[in-house]
Amino acid sequence: EKMMGYRVVVAGATGNVGREMLNILAERQFPVDELCVLASRRSLGTEVSFGDKTLTTKDLDTFDFTGWDMALFAIGSDATKKYAPIAAKAGCVVIDNSSLYRYDPDVPLIVP
Repeated sequence: EKMMGYRVVVAGATGNVGREMLNILAERQFPVDELCVLASRRSLGTEVSFGDKTLTTKDLDTFDFTGWDMALFAIGSDATKKYAPIAAKAGCVVIDNSSLYRYDPDVPLIVP
């Protein structure tokens, strides 16, 4: 019997932090049913690895977060300020790696 997995987005997948997020998701066998990797226009079409799969990045700027369970953001504060509210409004939980919301009392701080 297959466990239900998550639909996960990694934004900033071509950077060092984004690539490490993908490595950890694969190493820990996080239950991913579907994974989408996003990048800025500058890195669009770049391929990244997830376990034994190769994924091609899609455009963060035009991505629709509707129906995705969670988004791991490794895109820096400026881009997070723009895209986190868009993802959240679409019903996607955003886990952000930047310092943007660190002192915001309405945003829980998670320390892994």
